[in-house]
Amino acid sequence: MINRSTVSESYFHAGDDGFEPEDRARGPWAADMLHGRLLGGLAARALEAECGGEGWRAARLTVDLFRPAAMAPVQITTAMVRNGRKVRVADAIATCEGHQVGRVTGLFVVEGAEPPGRIWQPTPSPWPDPDAVPTGNGDTGDTGAAEDDGWLFRTVDGGMGTGERSRVWTNDTLTLVDDEPLSPLVRAAVSGDIACPLANSGTEGIHYINADYTMFLARYPAGPWVGLEVVQQIAADGIAIASATLVDRQGPFATSSGASISRPPLQDDEAPTSQTSKGRTR
Repeated sequence: MINRSTVSESYFHAGDDGFEPEDRARGPWAADMLHGRLLGGLAARALEAECGGEGWRAARLTVDLFRPAAMAPVQITTAMVRNGRKVRVADAIATCEGHQVGRVTGLFVVEGAEPPGRIWQPTPSPWPDPDAVPTGNGDTGDTGAAEDDGWLFRTVDGGMGTGERSRVWTNDTLTLVDDEPLSPLVRAAVSGDIACPLANSGTEGIHYINADYTMFLARYPAGPWVGLEVVQQIAADGIAIASATLVDRQGPFATSSGASISRPPLQDDEAPTSQTSKGRTR
């Protein structure tokens, strides 16, 4: 059951022609462009239906973004590549207006017992509770994350446009499709796209647009809040490689990294005019 106190609308409605976008699905680079992170979410949703099940978990999602997707119905088709006893691999193709706009490859593996012994892991930095982080701190404009838009974005350190290493909490309070709650995998998928823009944001704005991103998941997020902590940014000749660690209230659960290519930053007069389509991430 959907809690209408926190979820008032969806990004897409399932229709005869595919997933029909609502205005809130609009992306930041052009008024007629879907937000790239939502394509990853739709594909993850389809792959989970194809490959998931009790005892199976997605360990990797690789999202290739071929071209911008228009504000038009999106079709998602899946194809099983490998269906083994412990490993399943499948592709999901996103099509919009007759064009393939993206491909997502999912690697699903069988859960098992933890091995004995001690393995070194880095000590994670402590995070404040997201409910304790102030809202409206003035640095959410490059994310499309206005609190009243249904995508909460709360900065712990750094932030868009600061040129500093960033840590942020995010929370999608909308559903992806109709009244269907976001599964933990889908919630992770729509958050993973943010890693590169967050890492590539500088004092002069974001000059890079995502070409892809890959998520590795040790587990799925628990609860609605997903945190991203930038861990790397390397750039040369108009190509940027960036990565972030994803956390929830329990600690780290995944990583997201990707390649981005340079383009002029979005100007104020290019931005979508709708109050529900602010942003700079794709």
